[in-house]
Amino acid sequence: MNVASQYLPLVAHHEAGHAVAAIVLHRQTFDDDRELPAFSSVSIYPDVGDGECGGVVEGAGFYSAQGFTSKRKPIFEDDMDRCLERDDAIREIVACLAGPFAESAFEGYLDPRDMAMNASDGNEGSSDYADAKRIYGELRFLMPRRPDWGRIEDCTARLVLDHWSAIEALAAHLLVKHDLQFDEALTIVAPHLPPMPAATPPERHPQPA
Repeated sequence: MNVASQYLPLVAHHEAGHAVAAIVLHRQTFDDDRELPAFSSVSIYPDVGDGECGGVVEGAGFYSAQGFTSKRKPIFEDDMDRCLERDDAIREIVACLAGPFAESAFEGYLDPRDMAMNASDGNEGSSDYADAKRIYGELRFLMPRRPDWGRIEDCTARLVLDHWSAIEALAAHLLVKHDLQFDEALTIVAPHLPPMPAATPPERHPQPA
């Protein structure tokens, strides 16, 4: 087994962490998993050509605004628009961190503080952490007071631990079939997730005779 193959289970859990987090967070906004999928595909690559392995979750994203500065603040239509952008930004941070946090859990770090410390030590400067930190910096333009970074890390740790069976199931499938479309991934993880609440039927008013 080459060095890259030894790290493949870690990569599989990393990408599964991103994917499961995306599904869980997506459900906070939308009540239809398949009509509005949380991502398009999740993949791992046993060898990216330089002796290392890698992976990616394609098409996932809650928040895209960037480049805010103290001189150019974003313009919102109203407070609701600002709140939606803020909530999407926080979801995006958690989704970014869920991959490194799932790595930590796979390595045996199950206390949220230990998990956060290990994830930070091993991934600080990575694209996941760089994206998370950039968005966290932009939060100051989206809300009067940003949530503490430690609270966001704790939220991420809780999401990963609470949905660990879903992450493990998806990682196991990724190690066999390296590329999964969203519908395949959802079929794998759905039995491990809480059922979605039933849609409330529209209220029926009696018709006049």
